[in-house]
Amino acid sequence: MSEIVQASQIVSILERQSCILDEVLTEQAKIRTAVMGKNWPVLQDCISHMKELADSFVVLESERVRISAGQSLAVIPEARPAVEAVRSKLVKSKIENKALGDYVAITRGFLQNVLDNVVPQRRNTLYSRKGTIVKPQPESVVLNKLF
Repeated sequence: MSEIVQASQIVSILERQSCILDEVLTEQAKIRTAVMGKNWPVLQDCISHMKELADSFVVLESERVRISAGQSLAVIPEARPAVEAVRSKLVKSKIENKALGDYVAITRGFLQNVLDNVVPQRRNTLYSRKGTIVKPQPESVVLNKLF
């Protein structure tokens, strides 16, 4: 395959990947809003769409790797702007994922602490006469259903 055709195909693939990453970043913003707003149907739709986007990105990446045959993208000067765009969007996506993961972890820890304080017997370990650990019966907890 000619190097010019190969370079143009790689640039085309990188540009399509960049467009997919634009959609991924948009979906990530929707996911963050849905999680913070506790809008679970929207969250489920966004996650489903993200899976489709990830699948199409992987297909393009495997095609790019096949075409480049292990050749580094650094040696293709025409691809440099597209590579930089894809990399910067991947970094933005990683930062967004980490921020959302941190938010979920903090919220989970807060709720766990609240439940441990509201229902203190949950954290106590009970033993039977034979010395085996017995799980305490769950207490009824009433929550305001905001979901």
